[in-house]
Amino acid sequence: MKLIDAGKRYYKGNTHAHTTRSDGTRTPEEVMRAFRDAGYDFLVISDHWKLGRGRDFEGMLVLPGAEYDFNFPEQVLHIVGVFPDEAAAQGLHRGMGYPELIDAINRVGGAAILCHPAWSLNTPEFLRTVQGVCAAEVYNSISGTPWNAPRADSSGVLDLLAAGGRCIPQLAADDSHFYTGEQCMSFTMLQADELTPEGVIAALKRGSFYASQGPQFIEAELTERELIVRTTPVSRCTFISNLVWVDGRCRMGEGMEENVYQLQPGETFIRCEIEDNWGRRAWLSPVRL
Repeated sequence: MKLIDAGKRYYKGNTHAHTTRSDGTRTPEEVMRAFRDAGYDFLVISDHWKLGRGRDFEGMLVLPGAEYDFNFPEQVLHIVGVFPDEAAAQGLHRGMGYPELIDAINRVGGAAILCHPAWSLNTPEFLRTVQGVCAAEVYNSISGTPWNAPRADSSGVLDLLAAGGRCIPQLAADDSHFYTGEQCMSFTMLQADELTPEGVIAALKRGSFYASQGPQFIEAELTERELIVRTTPVSRCTFISNLVWVDGRCRMGEGMEENVYQLQPGETFIRCEIEDNWGRRAWLSPVRL
């Protein structure tokens, strides 16, 4: 099974950014300019409960989106909705519960993304009640230091969820607010059939993407016995599963471009994480075995 197809084109995107329309420090035009100048192909401006306008910004696709937040005694839940057009998002309001809101996003042809579960202190038990999301942020730049407590990486809680039988495709986003270095740090590489709102949403829903801060997965194939990954040169490649110990699952070296992992008895899911010489990482989504 091809997890990453070397023959398909990738589009670089960010699905989570804020502007002065909610609690960001840059105007929508300034935010679009920052990501366009950094070579992004698509962007979702996701202000809190305020829908961003879809448009073409000098060749960069900007999709309508918003972030919806829910507060509970011991945790919070934030969901980014990505929509095919602005009309589709009409009618979503603060009086909705999160199951109703997620259902509404999907019903109008949108995509619902689980935001920063580690920062939100989400537990696996709670996340099992959050149905209908097509992806989760494995890394959220603003959720780490120096802007926040060090909870940018959500792979731990998502691994617990996967070990319990639910593998959610993983992307990465900046969630930029301050624009003091967190912008354009983490991104999603997406294999869409076409660079349109419908094409991006369809690719999000079928899981045709991986999360990155720089390194690239060129090809990934899962067979009955092994996971084979081909990447740009990396210094670390780690294979993660529900098993707490597997000898040789973490490979270290200079300029590694291919790694093969032999699947182990008792594994119920597998994923891969790579890191380059500059400490930048990329994440392949977990797959049920």
